[in-house]
Amino acid sequence: MIIKDLTRMIEGYLSLRWKALIGLSIVLALVNTSLAFFSYTQLADQFEWHQTLVRDRQAKQLQALLNDRYQQMSRLANVVPLLVAKNADETLEEHLQRALNTNGVMLDLEWDIHSVHWIKLNGQIQLLWPQQAQTLPATLSAQVAKSPDETARLLACANQCRQFLAAPLLWQGQSSGALVLGRSVADALLAFHALTGAEAAVLPSASAIGKAKDGVQFKAITHPEITRPLFERALYVKASTDEPSSTEIADAGQPTTITVLADSKDWYEVFVMHSLAAGIDVLILNKITTQQQSISAATRLSILIGTSGLLLSVTLLLLIMRNSLARLRRLAELLPLLASHQFSRIRALLPLHNRGLPLRDEIDLMVETVHKLSGRMEIMEQDREQARSALIWMAEHDPLTKLLNRRRFNQELKHGIENATNNNTNGALLFVDLDQFKDVNDISGHHMGDSLLQQVAEQLTKGATASSGSILGRLGGDEFAIVLPDASTEQAIDMATQVQKQVQEVIIQAHGWRHQVSASIGIVLFPQHGNNAQQLMAYADLAMYQAKEKGRGRWHLFSPEDTGRERANARVIWAERIVDALKEDRLELHFQPILEIATGEIWRAEALLRMRSTDGKLIPPGHFIPIAEETGQILTLDHWVLTHAIELMQHHPDLFLSVNLSAQAVQDSSLPGEVKRLLSTYEVPPSQLTLEVTETVAINSLSNATRLMHEIRAIGCRFALDDFGTGFASYAYLRQLPVNDVKIDGAFIRDIAYSNENQIFVRAVTEMSHGMDKKVIAEFVENADILEVLADIGIDFAQGYHIGRPVPPTQQQPGRQQLLYVSN
Repeated sequence: MIIKDLTRMIEGYLSLRWKALIGLSIVLALVNTSLAFFSYTQLADQFEWHQTLVRDRQAKQLQALLNDRYQQMSRLANVVPLLVAKNADETLEEHLQRALNTNGVMLDLEWDIHSVHWIKLNGQIQLLWPQQAQTLPATLSAQVAKSPDETARLLACANQCRQFLAAPLLWQGQSSGALVLGRSVADALLAFHALTGAEAAVLPSASAIGKAKDGVQFKAITHPEITRPLFERALYVKASTDEPSSTEIADAGQPTTITVLADSKDWYEVFVMHSLAAGIDVLILNKITTQQQSISAATRLSILIGTSGLLLSVTLLLLIMRNSLARLRRLAELLPLLASHQFSRIRALLPLHNRGLPLRDEIDLMVETVHKLSGRMEIMEQDREQARSALIWMAEHDPLTKLLNRRRFNQELKHGIENATNNNTNGALLFVDLDQFKDVNDISGHHMGDSLLQQVAEQLTKGATASSGSILGRLGGDEFAIVLPDASTEQAIDMATQVQKQVQEVIIQAHGWRHQVSASIGIVLFPQHGNNAQQLMAYADLAMYQAKEKGRGRWHLFSPEDTGRERANARVIWAERIVDALKEDRLELHFQPILEIATGEIWRAEALLRMRSTDGKLIPPGHFIPIAEETGQILTLDHWVLTHAIELMQHHPDLFLSVNLSAQAVQDSSLPGEVKRLLSTYEVPPSQLTLEVTETVAINSLSNATRLMHEIRAIGCRFALDDFGTGFASYAYLRQLPVNDVKIDGAFIRDIAYSNENQIFVRAVTEMSHGMDKKVIAEFVENADILEVLADIGIDFAQGYHIGRPVPPTQQQPGRQQLLYVSN
């Protein structure tokens, strides 16, 4: 059952069984985790409370030990003059010196007295015993001078940590200064360890509050070989984790925790007693391994109990849900019948159970809902509305970059021009063209080119254009355009500069190549430079080309005095002429015959587009085709040619026509469907139609061209590769392109009768194409000598003025008969 549920999960859904199981598991896990955390928190709080008591007690114990030692030293100070009998003729100094020389070792061994000094009434300090000892701190001398009749205490840690006690000295009933005893703190720390089991270390206060990284000099420490690394580590952790402003100095002698340490086996707690004496702190270390192990064991037990409860609950849930989920699964398996309109069958397979209230559940309600739903299906209307919205979006946006397409962008541009004119404001149009974008396609493939376009669109969308109220669109290929509804000349230039920076930030890497493009931008202002959208686009295009002439990544502001204005005007005029010619039916097809060399028959022709002027003169395609490609009208012309060529073949069933496709038609995913529709409408066999694209177009859009060729051939039409031999990678791509015919470029045919190199090339192409089961057509066959050489090489078809010039179809000479007439 688990395997089946996993299979369903892979197929696109997660079983309700597992959803309930996961949900319950999460809830129980949270509850158990909370309980375990609560238990752990309670134990930790109890431990902390206990340790607080321990720290307070140990602080008091250490202070008490030090005070007790001061009391001992006070008693010893009174005993020192009495250690030897007094001679009648000796001075106080001689008496003290004799007493200490005799009993100094005993004081050291029995009472840990390391030094005895005499502070005379005049303030002079004299070392009585031993011969060399630590100098008395000036602080102690000052205390004695201030209060000569009182006992003075001092804990000082210059080189070693010592307790000093200065007791008033009487000699022969008179005050004779003070006797100062010095004692090491080490014995007090050892006594503290013996009493509490804790380790201790004395150090200057500055180190205890965060200077540990500079190295700590412990003045006194118990068991240094063991405890020194632990104390240094604690100080390091404290210095690393505490903020400088968070260090607080507690009351003198009060404990403050530094940190808790752990090694592979044991746990330790280190806390500090601040200001045990002036400028002196004490670190105390307690081993807390047993307490931590107890807390961990209790926490593990809590988790184990919670996990056991979780497993038991999950098992019970699975048993309870088994039957209900089986009914629910059955319902899910039958629901697809609604989509196939098998309403009566689904009602028959899902009978209603009229069960009483105790047995009735949500699944019964769901079955009733399905019965009602089978008679209604309102959801279909919503689906249709969504589909309509999606179609509207697709009609107005570029599917690759999600930006406005050319048609919708032109509408927004016209709207912006109208607003600027009505409101007496200024606007700007930026025409953006990516520099050397073709290199990305040629080197890394069109999928990387598409990725680059998407990233550029994303940069422009979220960058400078996002906050300016501008309108952004993709016109096609690597061309973008931006409308700034309310912008001055300076703002338009600033925007162009920002756009160039945004484009330069786009970097893609593929197959070891790193691509970074720049943008050339043409700027026009409206209504300053005009109020016609098509004219402004032409001006912006012209300004963009002038920017390119300056170098990559430049912008150019259009000027009416630009030398290229005539070119822009001509482009606008020709674009309008194309529109008028389409409306007034002044476009016509001419066809040029294609000779089958082996049989000498003419049964194929190439359809060529021509335009008539208003006075009836014939306009060559070179005048208007480039303009149509720049303005985007070429797709309209492509569809016009296809429609009329197929219609012509309906009237001439014996005629086989070839139709040229533009580069934009190769990108048009709707073209195969349109071809199929036209062939069906005019009842023309698909084998009569051949579509042609040039080698350059095919290679520059290899993936789209390959897709289009496969789809066209699947319909039953033929596909030809035109102008073969002009590309830099002809041989490499010929095998990849699923074409039926290869048309060799006329540059290799014109002089073939006299050029041995051209003959070698044409022969190689012919043999290679025949080896791939492709037919070969030679263009620009202008005399009989050329035709004779082509026949000797084995070319399949010939086309050129020697075979026949392009002519319009006539009703008097239909189809193949007219082609024969033209060729004669």
